[in-house]
Amino acid sequence: MSSISVSGKSYDTELVIFDKDGTLLDFEKTWIGVIRELITSLGAYTPLTPALRQRVQDALGVSVDDFRVDGNGLLAMGTFVECNALLTYCLYREGIRWDRAHGIVEEVGAAVFGPESRKRHVQAAPGAIDLLKMLKSRDIPAAVATNDKRADALVDMKLIGALPYIDLVLGADSVDNSKPAPDMVEKICSSMGKDPGRTILIGDTIMDALLGRNASVMLTIGVSGIVSAEELARHMNVVVSSLRDIT
Repeated sequence: MSSISVSGKSYDTELVIFDKDGTLLDFEKTWIGVIRELITSLGAYTPLTPALRQRVQDALGVSVDDFRVDGNGLLAMGTFVECNALLTYCLYREGIRWDRAHGIVEEVGAAVFGPESRKRHVQAAPGAIDLLKMLKSRDIPAAVATNDKRADALVDMKLIGALPYIDLVLGADSVDNSKPAPDMVEKICSSMGKDPGRTILIGDTIMDALLGRNASVMLTIGVSGIVSAEELARHMNVVVSSLRDIT
């Protein structure tokens, strides 16, 4: 069995599972641009009032002007279904009938969250590709567990050049229950014939920590960024400032 080292300690492992956004992808550089496009696109369907612009940002837990993401907010921790529901509510508050608001969100989302838009914004997190290459060289399988859609996650991994080094990608639509339920980790381990008790989970939010705990993985590693190192340390076994700290 091969091993990785974190904070001066070596861990034997048979599988590493990564979160996507904020872990393998640079969260702010990827998603602030996408959300800016989303807000602009909504203006084609309804007047883009200051109230609506702010409501969308508050609902998602982002500030496009300050280039800030709330690590405990909807965009960082929620599923695409939850995001769509909150965005629909934002339009409903503008006086748009609920079913029409839902249709607008679906139309805008298909464009803004689609491959062409992602191509303009998706960026790998520092050290992501190097770490994946290292795992591959040591014959340690790697998987992705994300609350995003599986198809979108596959696009993202291809765009950053990570797909050749990843053995399995699961999204919220791949399981009955999304994070923090253990379903994704259990399905990955079952599909790959691996033991959760020999698995390392790497993520950047409390949701990832809860996923690891609920799935009884061997080790959880938190990557600080949109959630502070101090807060992550209360929930993760080990905290690093970058994937480059994992060797």
